[in-house]
Amino acid sequence: MERIKDVMVLGGCGGAGLLIAKLLLKDSDVNIIIGDQNVERINQVVKQFNSEFSGNRVRGKKVNALDNNELTKALKSCNLVISCIPITITGIKDGIVKAAFKAGIHYMDLAMDHDKRKTLEQLSGKIKASGKIFIFEGGFVPGIPSMMAHLGAKQFDSVKSAEFTGMFRDNNSTYGSVVELLKYSRDPIYVCKDGNWRIDKPSSKVFDFGPTFGKVRCYPMDQYELRKLPKNLGYKDMIFYTSGVNPRADLIMFILLGTGLYKIKWALKKGAKLIVNSMRKHSKPPFITRVTMEAKGKIGNHNESYKLVVEHEDAYIGTAITTVAGILQLIDGTIKEPGVHIMGHCVDPDRYIEDIKRLGMTVEIERNRI
Repeated sequence: MERIKDVMVLGGCGGAGLLIAKLLLKDSDVNIIIGDQNVERINQVVKQFNSEFSGNRVRGKKVNALDNNELTKALKSCNLVISCIPITITGIKDGIVKAAFKAGIHYMDLAMDHDKRKTLEQLSGKIKASGKIFIFEGGFVPGIPSMMAHLGAKQFDSVKSAEFTGMFRDNNSTYGSVVELLKYSRDPIYVCKDGNWRIDKPSSKVFDFGPTFGKVRCYPMDQYELRKLPKNLGYKDMIFYTSGVNPRADLIMFILLGTGLYKIKWALKKGAKLIVNSMRKHSKPPFITRVTMEAKGKIGNHNESYKLVVEHEDAYIGTAITTVAGILQLIDGTIKEPGVHIMGHCVDPDRYIEDIKRLGMTVEIERNRI
């Protein structure tokens, strides 16, 4: 694989894009291209980064991601594109994937999207033959749950189960991220039992999040990135739960999803705006973005548990760190197999954990005999 020297951060003037670019400038020697539509803002960001980091390594490019020809042409100026654009609200769907393939470059994204996944599956053979690497569903969630499962499986002689819980208490979520959450919260919930995934309607469950947050009721949520892991790693049972945000936002979400109003475009937009406003006005500190995995299995003749907690108080910073830790392995050749990969499946999990700790995530590990 050729050395990755020029990286375009598409949506590079947004919250996650800015932080990802900054971390890459601090922790690698790549050149950064800030790809966005607002020329004035691009110039501000480029000037700021070039004054902060030596080497004049940052330049900007005006890019309309909805214009496939313009996007493809722009992507030919880099070796790797990192897409930080919310797919659902922009209507881009699989446009960035197709443009990156036509441009002959590597690709990474942070978003969930069915159309994008379908296109990646269709192009997977051609992408592999081209020698390029396309990584999707990077970042926090999706992103780290499947990495955690890989790390958990390594702790046992034989692994049995993995139960995940996510807590997302934030007052700074964007409209785009809320729309995506609403869209995918209505996906059928797949639960793995006895090594087989099936659509289920599991009950909610109360988890103890410690002295700061106490006991919180959590609800099952589908996580596509986990789907292949029982077969690949030997897990028999697997499920992901998530907490709510705050009572008002949770009520709005319950009404939208429970009544089917989310299917109506205007109701989805209005509901997402109400949820964002509720989060900004009514979500109170402490804030946290946290994923916990409790894996169980056997070491010798003993039943053991392995609990792994990854968290950050700032959702944007947590997303940037967990994305960049994957990108660093692509840049230095640790990830070298051409083709299409979910981020959590292709990273070296031991190094990944050490990198996210070094970059600022809090990581806690607890082992117990049960």
